[in-house]
Amino acid sequence: MTDIYPVQDLLDRIGAHWPEASFTQSRMAIALIRVGELIRARTDQVLTEFNLTPAAFEVLVTLRASAPPRQMTPTELYRSALLTSGGMTKVLIELERRGAVERLPNPEDGRSRIVRMTQAGQVLAEQVMAKVGEVDRRHFQMLGKSDLEALQDQVLKLAAAVERAVD
Repeated sequence: MTDIYPVQDLLDRIGAHWPEASFTQSRMAIALIRVGELIRARTDQVLTEFNLTPAAFEVLVTLRASAPPRQMTPTELYRSALLTSGGMTKVLIELERRGAVERLPNPEDGRSRIVRMTQAGQVLAEQVMAKVGEVDRRHFQMLGKSDLEALQDQVLKLAAAVERAVD
């Protein structure tokens, strides 16, 4: 991604040649989109090292972040990971093949299954997250602790507001 123009160049061109589209909120949205794209690209590089797709990583993170026994229904998982049910099935088959999850009968609903993270899946999730965390820390290393915490608070507030507006 080194062949892309810096986001500031784009914002400067918009300001110079399309001033009616250059306002604080649009400039912020463009910057956030660029930051998100760059973070996603670097995260994807880490996932490739572990032969994981972003969707599989989301499933592992979702299960690892759940209370023991770290299990959910496929429906809960696909709602959490923003996948279609068909996409989730494909991801779960791959994770099960790798021994990262097991699909068990659901005692409350004989038509569905429970997806439970295995010990191997937990180890994998933790290894990948450690490496992703290293990359994430580099993204924000130029910010001091108080600036980083303030930015986190504001971005989380924005995310919550945008999520509410989508409903």
